[in-house]
Amino acid sequence: MQNINIRRVFALFSYVACLAAAPALAQVGPIQPVLVTEGKVEATHNRPDLDDDYSVPVDVRVGPDGVVTSAVVSESTKNTVADGLAAAYMRDKTFLPGLNVKGQPVASTVKVTVNMYKRGKKNVVRVTIKPPPMAVESERVKKMMCADFIFEVNRLVEEAGIRDASLEVLPYMSAHMYMAQKDVPSELQEKFWDQWPATLRKIVDRCEKDQLKFYYTEVLVPALDGMLPSREMETAAAH
Repeated sequence: MQNINIRRVFALFSYVACLAAAPALAQVGPIQPVLVTEGKVEATHNRPDLDDDYSVPVDVRVGPDGVVTSAVVSESTKNTVADGLAAAYMRDKTFLPGLNVKGQPVASTVKVTVNMYKRGKKNVVRVTIKPPPMAVESERVKKMMCADFIFEVNRLVEEAGIRDASLEVLPYMSAHMYMAQKDVPSELQEKFWDQWPATLRKIVDRCEKDQLKFYYTEVLVPALDGMLPSREMETAAAH
């Protein structure tokens, strides 16, 4: 408890200094580029018919203005048409730029997978983003105040047009951190993910009301403890 209070004093000092110096910025970085989706999980794709479904890994370089400067297939599917379509698709996309530890936009690279498949008779595409290493993101999450968390969630929703942030990098990896920490039994994991979007909304609401709390230890963990009562956890573990 004493360590948390000391960390809160330093966090408060940094937060006030940040407000005095400039508009609100992320205080805990770095943050990798975020794909602007305009609320669409998948999109129709104007492409020639392919002989199969393809998932193409692409390294995307994003400038500090969010514009893609290069998109290179990192591992060929052995279908040059599919590879070319995936790289071309990413070159036309827009991102929120990556941010450094000071919350400043910087050029950075993000790894994505371009999934091309059929939805009925339509050619569609869905891009999935590879998250940063869990060890790196875990350390970042543990340092975050609610102010940092709210900044990132607002950025996802308001600037990237993402309607459901529950599976985006920060919230999703935070949930995985909790599951590992609490050793959530496999029997409860489906229930956990079913309830996660609604629980995330509660976490956002609580963080908005007290932005000087620590996001993970003081808000997320208690919220998820309430979602999966200890009695239910103990029963599942016993079986």
